[in-house]
Amino acid sequence: MSDLDLIEHLADEVAKRMKPAVPLSVQLWSAKIIGGYLQRSPAAVMERIVTLPDFPRPIRLPTQREGSKGQPLWEAAEVIAWARSHKEKLIGRPRKTD
Repeated sequence: MSDLDLIEHLADEVAKRMKPAVPLSVQLWSAKIIGGYLQRSPAAVMERIVTLPDFPRPIRLPTQREGSKGQPLWEAAEVIAWARSHKEKLIGRPRKTD
């Protein structure tokens, strides 16, 4: 087997094992993933972020146990939009550039 054949074989095997990416527009994020995105711990996310009144509402998927729900999940696109809505606006007049 030539080097080129080996490389092609390895590339085919890697491609078979890769999971297709879920588009960001439909991803559901856990508190851990939100924490990574916001650079906060999952505990801080659960205690201080998701409890804010303007934070997106969670999705809780049903479980087999009657009457119980799974861990909360949030739509990634909504979380990103929420974070971007808190971008600070410039105050004052523009700086001179000359």
